Amino acid sequence: MDTRLSTWLLRPYLDLANFNGGPLHAQNLEECWRSFVEPNRSPFIPQRALSPGFRIQLAREAGEAYAVADPRELAENLRSERWRHLCGALDEWAGLPGNQKVRVASLLHSMCLYQPLLTLIPYEHLDAGCADSDTTRLAFWRASANFVLNLPERTSNYRNADMSVFADIALNAPTAIPECFNATAKVFVHKAKNRCDNAELVRWGNRFEAVLANTIAGADEFTAGLFTSRFHRAFGFLPQLAGDAKEMERTMDLAEGRARSIEPSTTAQHLLYRENLHAVMESRTKEALWLGDKNAALSRSRKVIDIDPYDSKAWTELGEIHYLRQEWKEASEAYSTAAMLGPPASAVARYMAGLCLRKLGQDMLAAFFFKDAIECDPLGISSRHRINELPDVTVLNALKNWNNRIFS
Repeated sequence: MDTRLSTWLLRPYLDLANFNGGPLHAQNLEECWRSFVEPNRSPFIPQRALSPGFRIQLAREAGEAYAVADPRELAENLRSERWRHLCGALDEWAGLPGNQKVRVASLLHSMCLYQPLLTLIPYEHLDAGCADSDTTRLAFWRASANFVLNLPERTSNYRNADMSVFADIALNAPTAIPECFNATAKVFVHKAKNRCDNAELVRWGNRFEAVLANTIAGADEFTAGLFTSRFHRAFGFLPQLAGDAKEMERTMDLAEGRARSIEPSTTAQHLLYRENLHAVMESRTKEALWLGDKNAALSRSRKVIDIDPYDSKAWTELGEIHYLRQEWKEASEAYSTAAMLGPPASAVARYMAGLCLRKLGQDMLAAFFFKDAIECDPLGISSRHRINELPDVTVLNALKNWNNRIFS
């Protein structure tokens, strides 16, 4: 696995190896692991969830043996001691204490191994007002796994998502902290992205405010600041949908201000601080694009890179802004960096780098990236079309023949 940069950086997803550099979401696994093996530690709940497509792309780069949906599917000779420990916990699931089940569920969710959560946690109608805290938390993780597994490429087309468990927790489990906050945030953001009835969104907004107040009551300063920042970031949807640019900017200023003001004191808090600021600056980049301010969008996108320089998705988004600005050289460099770093954006980054290089008149370099994009994602069709549009040069004709014969 260490023979490729991408699998070296993302190795914790493949064998739960110690984190030794890479994107923040890979570092999340280290904290989730510590929470799992040290039950006296505070639970670690990452803010980010990657799509199942991430693991599919990673397996293509690591090898077919790593294309697993359940940790127990990995061959014995490929398992690290940590991986075996996790498999043992899954085999003994029925006898684990509820709190330990929750920590295993959080780890699996962070590893983008969502399917086991659907099989290990039974689907039962949750009565959040009567359920104990561990049952509520397990129901949350199961519902989240189900949500992500069925997530389409465009979340605005996800109107039929089953939000019933999240809604039940949001309305009836105020003492389930932070699950009540997280569930309320999911419902509110889902309704906003799908442009639900405005009166309903306002009602959920009011509920969200009440849940925030309950969540931070008695919390330490770091935790209160973290959740308050997350609240304002999500709440920015309200003025955006109303077309109120000034109010949206004010709300997002609050989100960023709280994100920057909190002071982490532990390793886990430092990670949560960076993850939250990463999400805030991503949202602020989108805010700037919505307002038509490409200069602000570029500046903010660079700040995301500063927070997490190993995030291929962040480099791809920087490339997109340069592309919108018709800065082909800078865009090609950003996309090339994303391609180098690996999933989840490596395939599309190769294709987009090729597009930019063609605009720069660098046809041979463009051909290299289009070829690489196909080899990285054989199901992608855009690169196949672009290869056939390349100039009629002998070596490129060989590439075209390969392209047409292999994929005809």
